[in-house]
Amino acid sequence: MAGSVSVGLPFAPNNPNLTFIFFIALSLLAALGLRFSFYAYCNRQASELVAERPLWNALTLAGLFAVAYAVFGLVEVLTVFALPVKSALLLAHVFSLAVTMRVLYGRVVSVATTGEIRHERTTTRAAVLAIVVVFVGMGLVGRHPLLVALSGSSALAFTVGGAAFGRRGTTETRVQGTVIDTLLRHLLPVLLFAALILAVDLAVLAGLDRVVVLHVQVVFVIMTATALMTATIKLRQNLATL
Repeated sequence: MAGSVSVGLPFAPNNPNLTFIFFIALSLLAALGLRFSFYAYCNRQASELVAERPLWNALTLAGLFAVAYAVFGLVEVLTVFALPVKSALLLAHVFSLAVTMRVLYGRVVSVATTGEIRHERTTTRAAVLAIVVVFVGMGLVGRHPLLVALSGSSALAFTVGGAAFGRRGTTETRVQGTVIDTLLRHLLPVLLFAALILAVDLAVLAGLDRVVVLHVQVVFVIMTATALMTATIKLRQNLATL
């Protein structure tokens, strides 16, 4: 009994194969997330434009949140500790990417009305509040159904908002073929796959077997890591031009 617990009860009890796949997937995500953050930070340091700093800051944070999620997940896999707060870290990763989409779009369409600015501030505060509630709530009571629902639905909402800005940005004729266009196209998959890791948890609330959901989640973890790797290549190429 003790042996089955020690190999990763929070992820996949009595399923060593799935636990091993999660170990590989999370290790990959941690390594690639760290590399992504490194190049985002290097771009920030190399850029001489102060206006670009919010973009590189958001990307650096996005990578670090992905690393934190992966590390917490590895702790769960390798020990008997359950750390459900990792969901809030992944949610923060998704939100950081959504903010990046908005920042990139703002570099294309820089004019915003007072009403739009006020709406964005309200939306941002609500998003941060949701992340804090998930973090504190899961730290205190664990994977409560309401918190799982809030986490999954918030991830979807962030993705819809971020993808909308990304799609509108890539359709601008003056953007096509530029660095902004490239970043938008390569960050969108990261945003989508990361959000789906949390969103698929909603299926558990609908009655789907937890182990089945875990099989789907580990696929999205791998796809998120792969998308981060591709996006990192673009960050490295952009750094070479600065």
